[in-house]
Amino acid sequence: MVDPDAPAWTAATPRAPTSRRRSPFSRLSFGHAVMITAGLLAFLLNVLILREEGEAFDVPVAARAIPAGSRLESTDVSYRYVDADGPFVDRALSRERLASFFGQVVVRGVEAGAPLMADDLRPVAAPDGQRAMSIPIAPDRAVGAALHVGDRIDVMLVQGTRSRFIASGIEVLAVTASSRGLSGSGFGLTVAVSPVQALLIASALDSGSVHVLRSTGLPAYRGYPAIRETRLPAVGPGS
Repeated sequence: MVDPDAPAWTAATPRAPTSRRRSPFSRLSFGHAVMITAGLLAFLLNVLILREEGEAFDVPVAARAIPAGSRLESTDVSYRYVDADGPFVDRALSRERLASFFGQVVVRGVEAGAPLMADDLRPVAAPDGQRAMSIPIAPDRAVGAALHVGDRIDVMLVQGTRSRFIASGIEVLAVTASSRGLSGSGFGLTVAVSPVQALLIASALDSGSVHVLRSTGLPAYRGYPAIRETRLPAVGPGS
């Protein structure tokens, strides 16, 4: 009971319960803080990339030193942004073009971090470790020039009344058909040969008349490289 004679300021006045408003930051855990920080960093990184867009160029560079004579592999390459106004950007390979250069031969050593240029690379000379060799020949001795890349040919040497095969089943790598052909007639061939075949063809070109036969789809001459001679019949007067 409250004493009626007690002063008013001493009377116990009931107070309604009050709730304290919590700060939203007090509910953040350490994990939330990490996620927010990572998001902010990603946002800033995107802003920097967008700001630099058009001012830099993504070029392939040597991930490590690449010696001359080695085949280019994907593990030899990394990428970096360089100044789009740099002196070599117009000659540097793009990421898209580079895919077609894997497997080619590095013709000069490339230092680690140096950009890869198209003229640093060359296709292999010929498949299966063979060599590429040119054969200057007139069209009338080469199937009327009806030869194409990928064809297989046999090479025959004629010396007077003797003839013999000196190479068989070799692959045509290129066909030259222009006013400045290998033979002076506007026609010539580049073929894939072994070292022995190269020696035999070079000797034949200097010692007699060379003829080419198209043998695409046929088995190679089985007597090669044991060359067999065929004696031609003598041609009489008036024949």
